[in-house]
Amino acid sequence: MEKKGDIRRELEQKERVQKQLEGVYKTSTSITQKQRVYKDMQDLKKVIKKLQQRIEAIGEEKTDDEGVESRTGVSSILSKITISKYKKDSKDREMDAVVSYMTFFEANYLPILSAHYIKLDYSHSGKRDTFYPKFMEIMHLLKQYDYEEELQQKKEFESSTIFRDKSVTQKGRQRYLFALDSFFKDMRGFLKLIVADSKAGGTILMNPDDTISLEEFEKNIKLNNYSVIKALKEIYTFSEEFIKFLAMPEL
Repeated sequence: MEKKGDIRRELEQKERVQKQLEGVYKTSTSITQKQRVYKDMQDLKKVIKKLQQRIEAIGEEKTDDEGVESRTGVSSILSKITISKYKKDSKDREMDAVVSYMTFFEANYLPILSAHYIKLDYSHSGKRDTFYPKFMEIMHLLKQYDYEEELQQKKEFESSTIFRDKSVTQKGRQRYLFALDSFFKDMRGFLKLIVADSKAGGTILMNPDDTISLEEFEKNIKLNNYSVIKALKEIYTFSEEFIKFLAMPEL
């Protein structure tokens, strides 16, 4: 028998994603992106409707006037992150959100994925150590995109960029988003393996119960005093939510 609480939580998660997609659709200037997001919104509406029908079928009343946290005691990680313009003149709401999420990830989660905090067996430690340099490479793609966009906008470059197409900057934007999507899907799979192995009593993670103690001078102490396994579970959840937010098509 289906659990009402599980269905309700799934519904709320889908509704949050739908709201995010609506924001992207309203503010995006890319026709290709709007088409992709619109399709995702239509597909998600069907899923939401089916979940609502399942709740009604088992007599669960859905109340729209209550907050997510008050009903379930659980809220998404992304919903708690403040969205700021990633540059002063930004009019791209999706990029504002993506860069805000990545700033949060880099400050709070990425440093934890190191040998200092996470002790893995030899065959998996190498994989752990690839995430930091890969993330830095992706941040370089963002800088390239910014450069291309600024080059196109500055009046002093009008004469040399008169034949430049906006697709140049759009391609740079897409490279950045696809790279992030690939990065977090890779990380999600890796963390899922570690968490599952630890739950089964495996030894890939050698210090699951160690407490993460961050230095007093650290500003970003989101995972301070977490056990290692709890921290990895939260980073996994962040990865899952961010992948759903991006909603990138499979290539």
